[in-house]
Amino acid sequence: MYLCDKTDSNSIVERINFEKLYFHTTLVFAFILPLSRAGISILTALLILLWFIESDFKRKYREIISSRLLTLILIFLAYNISSFLWSSNLDIAINIVEKIPYWVVIFVLATSIKKESIQSIVTAFLLGMFISEIIAYGVFFELWTFKNATPANPTPFMMHIDYSVYMAFSSILLLHRVFSKEYTLKEKIVLFLFFLTVTGNLFLSIGRTGQVALVAGIIVMSIIHFRLSLKSFFISFFLIFTIFTSAYNISDSFEKRVSLAYSDIEKISNMNFNSSWGIRVAYWITSYNIFKQNPIIGVGIGDYMDKTKEELEREKYSHLHQNVKTFMPKYHPHNQYLLILLQLGIIGILLFLYIIYKIFTLSIEDKEIKELSILFGTIFFVSCIPESLLLKQFTIALFVLFIGLFSIFSISKIEQNS
Repeated sequence: MYLCDKTDSNSIVERINFEKLYFHTTLVFAFILPLSRAGISILTALLILLWFIESDFKRKYREIISSRLLTLILIFLAYNISSFLWSSNLDIAINIVEKIPYWVVIFVLATSIKKESIQSIVTAFLLGMFISEIIAYGVFFELWTFKNATPANPTPFMMHIDYSVYMAFSSILLLHRVFSKEYTLKEKIVLFLFFLTVTGNLFLSIGRTGQVALVAGIIVMSIIHFRLSLKSFFISFFLIFTIFTSAYNISDSFEKRVSLAYSDIEKISNMNFNSSWGIRVAYWITSYNIFKQNPIIGVGIGDYMDKTKEELEREKYSHLHQNVKTFMPKYHPHNQYLLILLQLGIIGILLFLYIIYKIFTLSIEDKEIKELSILFGTIFFVSCIPESLLLKQFTIALFVLFIGLFSIFSISKIEQNS
């Protein structure tokens, strides 16, 4: 009887069209990405569940180890988990490790999605951003209220920093398609109008992280289309000048954030770190001193807050404002690279930088997807400078979706050559 039931269950699994199931689940995942925290969790779990139900682990294992990028990510994750051994704050360590299942989506997509499906998945993501944008503009123009979004900060589903990264990537993706030769004039007009609304939304919010990343994205996009030339210089300068000047004159929020940035810089020059940018500079100072004491393997995945608190208790930080000394031990250093350096030392940061290098140098035969991978990497890893994006659900989900899709090409290329 048991054998019969087992055979029946096997036959049911064999009748499942996993290729279509993965594709449609990933389409929904990409669409829901900017819209729902719960949706991200549910679809992440569903993708992983499908992957295990399908089994075929020998093939998946061979494909994963055939890709140097995927192998590096595995090593990086294993090193994160192993740092439990020298972490004393297990509560924070467990909280961080609990986010590792999101990273599994990279391996699911890389071994399960066909490369021909990538453009449809990217379009689904843009459609989700379009819905999010409609809600954001409705809040801004006070047509409706939505959760915690306000006219002064119309970010409907996530905090402003995370949303700014989503909008910066969407903006540069749309602008890249406008400059591409792959689209008709009618399509480019629609894409350009979408670009204008997304970019406008970016500067209506208070997220400066995405605004800074957009500058880097525009420069890289200009170089992609016009190489390193005077033309690319003038185009990137014109776009940056036009976008930021228009935003400064139109958006009260952006004007205030620019004024605040000038104020922060002035305070920092006077050794006053009691400001948004000032606290980030203070983290650089404390992190460097902590790193000097634990340079090779870091303080462990969960101890960065405790070590920051210990460091701030030293006499040489007596000049810091009490607000700064109270805030810093309760949060991450607002810089992904500093955080990894603190947690995992030189070994960890070198692994992470090597992963970034492999992402940028992936051999992708599809020209448009290759360029998209470079633009995504630029936006995301520049955004990692002012914020620890891999600690947050929305930005981890953005990372694993696109890195998973780009990784497909490394596996496909090796399969073709074998």
